[in-house]
Amino acid sequence: MSRLDAQVEFLLTCDRLKAVTRTTLLHSGERAENSAEHSWHLALMALTLGEYAPPGTNLNRVMELLVVHDLVEVYAGDVHFDQSEASKEQQTQREAEAAARLFGQLPPDQREMFGAAWQEFEARQSPEARFARALDALQPMLLTWGPGGIGSAAHPELTLGRLLALKHPALKDFPELWELAQQTAARAVKAGIMPE
Repeated sequence: MSRLDAQVEFLLTCDRLKAVTRTTLLHSGERAENSAEHSWHLALMALTLGEYAPPGTNLNRVMELLVVHDLVEVYAGDVHFDQSEASKEQQTQREAEAAARLFGQLPPDQREMFGAAWQEFEARQSPEARFARALDALQPMLLTWGPGGIGSAAHPELTLGRLLALKHPALKDFPELWELAQQTAARAVKAGIMPE
């Protein structure tokens, strides 16, 4: 198989991400978001909210990480945000296998590049990965409880305290984004679409 043929095969396989349904609804509430839409929206968030990243953060790298971070869901699927520890371990294994399978379709240099980006996001060590993770934590909140969102109809099991406890680890190092998350949740409680 030629280099170009391998790249096209990879791209067409990645098109399946459009069929991976997430638990988050679109902001309009009309249907569930898919993982491709989620990745696009996160890249747009990085471009729009980049000023809230620490100085020196490479925003191009952040966008690369966000475009790649959920590609493995083509084979591994998406999981509920509030899964058990055992489920998290199983999903981690499924995603590692999916990464090997998916990125294995690419020529060796790109296989390494895509794999490194996916691993960087998962490791949460670089400033770029931490900012990407913060956006990944914030985006579902904005869709669900942002102005005009449908709120508790999407996730009735979430209370204010539970939601903020889930989001704090990813957002705590980004004061403006953490404040936005808290304000979004507080407005949802005040509007009666999230239990306190």
